[in-house]
Amino acid sequence: MNAFQSNELQDVWGRVQGWPEDLQASLASRILSSLGHEPASPRKPLADLVGILAGDTPPPTDEQVRQILEEERTRKYG
Repeated sequence: MNAFQSNELQDVWGRVQGWPEDLQASLASRILSSLGHEPASPRKPLADLVGILAGDTPPPTDEQVRQILEEERTRKYG
């Protein structure tokens, strides 16, 4: 990359970094598509992902965690 390309890249980046994330992602997708790459799946907002690993039961208590760890150590190291 020569100095002109580097300056041009910095100029474009300076304009784009102030855009909302969805517009940045759209631009990135269009650039990748123009290169023959398939764009990655769209990013999900964090609010949609919160609780995705939550189960139906409450989390273990500190004492239950200590017991689980002790059992695993005993199983692993005897």
